[in-house]
Amino acid sequence: MEYWKLVWVFVLAFLFGGYQSEGCWEIEKAALLQLKPFFPLINDEGISWGKGNCCRWNGVECSTSTGRVTRLFLEYSSVQVYNNISQGWYLNISLFLPFHELKSLDLGKNYIAGFIDNQGSFMNKLEILDLSHNTLLGNNILFYLVEFTSLKTLLLNTCGLQGSIDISELNSLKNLKELHLSGNQIESLGSLFQSKRELRLAKLEVLDLSFNYFNNSIFSSLAALPHLKSLNLESNLLIQSTYIQDLNVLSNLEKLTISYDIMDDTVPSQGNERELKLMNLEELNLWGNVFNSSILSSLGSLSSLKSLFLSHTYVMEESIDVRGLPALKNLEKLHLTGYIEKDTFLGKL
Repeated sequence: MEYWKLVWVFVLAFLFGGYQSEGCWEIEKAALLQLKPFFPLINDEGISWGKGNCCRWNGVECSTSTGRVTRLFLEYSSVQVYNNISQGWYLNISLFLPFHELKSLDLGKNYIAGFIDNQGSFMNKLEILDLSHNTLLGNNILFYLVEFTSLKTLLLNTCGLQGSIDISELNSLKNLKELHLSGNQIESLGSLFQSKRELRLAKLEVLDLSFNYFNNSIFSSLAALPHLKSLNLESNLLIQSTYIQDLNVLSNLEKLTISYDIMDDTVPSQGNERELKLMNLEELNLWGNVFNSSILSSLGSLSSLKSLFLSHTYVMEESIDVRGLPALKNLEKLHLTGYIEKDTFLGKL
């Protein structure tokens, strides 16, 4: 019996290997060759685009059951290629029409300035779109994305977004779970929070707004996104902690990062109406901010907190009071390295 099981294993392995060697669909192979002139660096590593099974080409992944292309990694790694097109170029999105099962598309670092022949609706299985580091896209990119209705993850890091953007333009992306907007020059999320248009991103759970120009008004603006689980506001222009309590409406929040933002000598005190009350929060990162020594006791209501990062935080007074920590019964990690002097604690853990 064991012998025949072993035989079947070899038979299946042979069939699977043979299927893969012939698994590339000719129509998709031809479509990849149409894309090749626009993405010359795809031949830098791995198997160059040309002969053989296209499922084995560099930057291409296929379904093991259908042989269809499911993922394309077309990210550039060198700016030198763009010496002649440093002003940007427009990608004809219809070139991706033959890829009926495409789920993930990485177009990062390509100097893309926009799309032409925008028919994103035909990419009805695309779940991940990475346009990061296409600095010439600018605010108009939101208009190009309205047809990509199946997206779950959208990366627009360092894409030249600036000033006020209206993310309600993305309302058609009803399945969106992650939106990454870090490294831009965004000051506000636009008319969305002026009640001109209702936001319908009901499934959005992860929002990265780090390294932008948001001020304290962003706290109240985020009230329109009550289902968030992860929020990153690192390195913005959040001058005071006064309005941080506006985040309490984000009752599902599990991870919050407000690093290198707040320059303030006060924090919401425990029992105060401005107290941070996020009962599901498990990770809080306050690296590099300025607080007074009561920062720990002021966080006592965060009963689910497991990780607290205060490294490189500047404390306004001589000692930091750790007597509020027992209230954080689930705390597993406490990071106090850097600017805080470890020997100036009040109380015992």
